Amino acid sequence: MATECSKFPKLPCREYNEKYLNAIRMFPGNVGMEEKTLQNWRTEIPALFGFYTENKVEGYTETSRMATFLHDNQDLTQFLRFFLNSFQFPGGHMKAKDVKEIIEKDIRFKPAKTIIQVLLEGNKILSSQKSEKQMSISAEEATYCIFNDIRVTSGQTSVREVAELILFNRKNRIKYYNKKDPKVFSSKGTARTKGDVTRYAGDILDYMELANLLKKSHGYYTLRGNEYDTISQFANDKSFYNGYESFYGMQDISLNEISKIEPRWFEYVNNSLNPDLFKTNLQSIFESEKEIDVVFSDRIKEVVTNEDKTTKDIGNLGEAIIYGHELMRLKIKGYEHMLKIVRVVDSPAYHPGYDIESMEADGTDELRYIEVKTTVSKRKIGMNAFHMSPHEWMVAGTIKHHYCVYRLMLSEEDKTLYILRDPVKLYKSDMIEGEIRDGIEISFDSTQFTPTKVLQWQS
Repeated sequence: MATECSKFPKLPCREYNEKYLNAIRMFPGNVGMEEKTLQNWRTEIPALFGFYTENKVEGYTETSRMATFLHDNQDLTQFLRFFLNSFQFPGGHMKAKDVKEIIEKDIRFKPAKTIIQVLLEGNKILSSQKSEKQMSISAEEATYCIFNDIRVTSGQTSVREVAELILFNRKNRIKYYNKKDPKVFSSKGTARTKGDVTRYAGDILDYMELANLLKKSHGYYTLRGNEYDTISQFANDKSFYNGYESFYGMQDISLNEISKIEPRWFEYVNNSLNPDLFKTNLQSIFESEKEIDVVFSDRIKEVVTNEDKTTKDIGNLGEAIIYGHELMRLKIKGYEHMLKIVRVVDSPAYHPGYDIESMEADGTDELRYIEVKTTVSKRKIGMNAFHMSPHEWMVAGTIKHHYCVYRLMLSEEDKTLYILRDPVKLYKSDMIEGEIRDGIEISFDSTQFTPTKVLQWQS
């Protein structure tokens, strides 16, 4: 539809609508469709995605930047991220009477941002409980715990409280849908199905999956790995169209006055379109050289000899050592100007399925995704086994060749590192052993792999 819209010049409203309707009618699979359905699509599609704007005062319609951008770039993922980033309640995509109702309930709500924040908070909660599970959400949970809860959409309830509620309800097997609940009745007085009740939230979740923000499995959505920057942009977004703000607190809100805001809303959406948004900021890569001091001999001794050391202490130490190793590896290979791309990305809130992003440094711009598995011991030992969570294993299978497990073994006297590239392929080709147990327990024969010298950063 974006492509079809891009063919139309600025036209009188009626003529543009006729062309647009005909384009929908001729779309494969729509021939013979009822006219009423086609007319609904004609109004719903542009209202949701803003493919065209109508100037009802001057009586003309023109194709929007959103439609032109999608047609020119053919990047549906980036387009849907634009859409989800600006999509809010209230907004011009709604009928004036629905906008009025939302304002009267003091709602200011960005669905995609809220869903991502709830998942991040849920990951923090699960992490604090020593769980390897990823926080997930279903369309039903999003409907009842977010979309249909005014306390959430009006900002009275925090995203942390929402995540806690979802986890509590799961643990206690709380059911949401009740066909006897008057709230699920249609205007005809009959109970809507669960699918009808949850469809709106489900559509947003599906858009987020298409935008590569979420991953869906068995009806539950989790944060997509390997999208640290975009997830952070959504979670920390402060933008919000405030064109409706003057109506809040008013006793009598005019539907006519609300309708006048609609063109300004779509103008805001289209003017917010930044072609560089949700792309890697290459400029930051070429800034001044990163300075870092990674001297860990004393720290290794401290962790090895400390009886109170925790798994987190060991993991943090291993990640820091490999972080320094990667910086030095890139410098030696002549990629010193690209050091800023190396970073630790794993956190209690967001688990991309690996710990560190680096570069292959093989003449390409390909990234290397590193999961660090660290063991410490007083004396040098060979522990050629480690555990990978279900999420890590899934991400490894997705990234394949560019996913590496860095098996790091630390003692007071020695640092030993084995790099296992594409562990899923290694497992399938019998190069490593695996036992499925809440993820997979990996073991390997050290004689089949060459240890890699652990490098230490020197500026």
